[in-house]
Amino acid sequence: MARYTVHGATQRECQDALDELGRLLDLTVTLPPTDRLGGNWIARATRKAPDQEVQGLAMR
Repeated sequence: MARYTVHGATQRECQDALDELGRLLDLTVTLPPTDRLGGNWIARATRKAPDQEVQGLAMR
């Protein structure tokens, strides 16, 4: 699983960065923009890794 964090000086800046990242990648927001963690605004998102299932013949 890939994890992404964006930072911004304002809520709008942080949301814009999160939106831009979401347009580029298929993301699920795990933490909407917040300033409750101290300092600047922060948001987090994740993207599931591609399915690692093996296809084809199985060897025994």
